[in-house]
Amino acid sequence: MTINLLGTLSQALDGHFADMAATAVADTQGSTRRAIDAVVPVLLGGLVRLGTGPAGAGAVIDLLQRTDPGPGTSELPQGIDTGTLMTTGRTLLSSLFGERLGAITEALAARHSLATSTVGGVLALAAPLLSGKLKALIAERQLDAAGLGQLLAEQKPSLAGALPAGLPGLLGLDGLTASVGTTAADASERIHAIAPDLPPDSPSPPLLRRWLPWIIVLLVLLMALTQLRQCGTGTTAIGIVPPPAAPAPAQPPAAPADTMPQAAARPAPVRLYFDVASVSVPDDSELQLQAVIDYATAHPDARIAISGFHDKTGNSDRNAALARDRAKSVKAVLVLAGIAEERIDLEKPLESTGYTSDREARRVEVTVR
Repeated sequence: MTINLLGTLSQALDGHFADMAATAVADTQGSTRRAIDAVVPVLLGGLVRLGTGPAGAGAVIDLLQRTDPGPGTSELPQGIDTGTLMTTGRTLLSSLFGERLGAITEALAARHSLATSTVGGVLALAAPLLSGKLKALIAERQLDAAGLGQLLAEQKPSLAGALPAGLPGLLGLDGLTASVGTTAADASERIHAIAPDLPPDSPSPPLLRRWLPWIIVLLVLLMALTQLRQCGTGTTAIGIVPPPAAPAPAQPPAAPADTMPQAAARPAPVRLYFDVASVSVPDDSELQLQAVIDYATAHPDARIAISGFHDKTGNSDRNAALARDRAKSVKAVLVLAGIAEERIDLEKPLESTGYTSDREARRVEVTVR
């Protein structure tokens, strides 16, 4: 019986965990709960990628042994030290995702309209708890590396439906959707398991014998009808001289140079405006960025620059960090749309000058180069 790890791991992060996480990341219960729902498929996807990759499930077992979350953490006892838990979680996340962790965190935050700090904190808190749950399951089922590898491979169909578009690529699971389909070889194996006496790729003999006489009769009738038509017109199929081929039509003259199609123009810079103290991208961000996405997709050599702006009032360091986080949120939208991360440049946060409204100081500009 296949185990649904996605459901099992989600149940491990119960209401008590949500309360603890909300306090640890200093965010609301609603936002924290959305973050929990978002990170569970991502964490499972990281384990599936590692366990079904070249290193095999032994790499997952080794990871669980090297970063042991400690006894009982899968059940989240009262009074657990969240600082120690997050330290262990960051070690696990670094092993699972490496340099992709930042892009994954930003993509989740942009996708679910959450702060990157909330997503990053919940990822670090959830990773050791889910690892502890998986470790307990391995012991309970007495799974070896082969058994764990099969269990992780069986999770791909549920992951394909749970991960939003763009995330499988960031996780290194590019072939996730294709891998869950049934191949012709799979279907053939199932057929021969039911009817082992039937040779592979052979038609059904009873069905062929039933229809063969009717096929022969139909062919004879078609041949007779053809002969009758030829007799009625006084011609035969032999000796007919085909008419001479018509001369090829003259080619139209080439279009003048000024009527030739022009290359697509580089789109104008896009300005996205954020709410006060918020790093969540506006709801229509992808629509506003569509021209940039289309151009960058059609021109693989094009680069995209993202600049976050802030005003000059208040703490300058905090304002610059806010502008930088807003730029990262916009970058995550572009990555989810299929633009390679290395083609996107995050510019140094800029101080807005000469603006006529506070809204201009809360903008992010996206420019195609």
